[in-house]
Amino acid sequence: MDILNSLILSLLSPMVLAFILGIVASLIRSDLKIPPEIYAAMTIYLLFAIGLKGGAKLDGVAFSDFMWPLIAALALSLAIPVWSYMLLRKFGKFDGVNAAALAAHYGSVSAVTFGEALAFLEILQVSAEPYVAALLAVMEVPAIIVAIFLVGKATIKAGGGSIREVLRELITSKSIVLLIGGMIIGLLAGKKGAEQVAPLFDAPFRGVLTLFLLEVGLVTGRRLGDLKHAGWRLVVFALIPNPAIELKLLP
Repeated sequence: MDILNSLILSLLSPMVLAFILGIVASLIRSDLKIPPEIYAAMTIYLLFAIGLKGGAKLDGVAFSDFMWPLIAALALSLAIPVWSYMLLRKFGKFDGVNAAALAAHYGSVSAVTFGEALAFLEILQVSAEPYVAALLAVMEVPAIIVAIFLVGKATIKAGGGSIREVLRELITSKSIVLLIGGMIIGLLAGKKGAEQVAPLFDAPFRGVLTLFLLEVGLVTGRRLGDLKHAGWRLVVFALIPNPAIELKLLP
């Protein structure tokens, strides 16, 4: 019964309802749009806030306390793309490039989903370990690296790039810089330092996340037609329980 109540509470949260509203708005062809500049600003805010708060929570936590969870997270982020790739190739009948791209998404962790999960846990008054944001940051890179090698050097060269160039762009990407940079700032400033900026990065977090998910819903509604081209196999694969989904939703 508790699980059912939690599910209902999750579906009726402002974040989820905003996502549904975005889908409905797209389906009825509403002129509702969020300017790209605002969308980019919300992305920067959410990523930096997650890193900042995660770093502050690491203040006073010994590395030995989260060493094994870190190793497990890295192992999963390496293994999940491999079996996802194999399933997509054999069951989904996808070509190598598309299978690797989807596998990378399953292996890497969505910062938005992570933020929504944390907000949901706060509603339920369930505390999460202080190092979960650190796990989020380190899991982004390995899955992409595995996907690159799954595609193969020949495919990357055919596109005019190189593995070194792709890895450099990945490591210096906005999401990694904001997450790791924010975490370092939060760790150096400590909990007292984080309290100084809490009015901006703590209380408004759920509100910004709600608007962000509204935009995600708008994009999802516009892309629903792609399911016709992707086929039923992709839908089945998406509905299969996957450790990647569990790790994203249960920090």
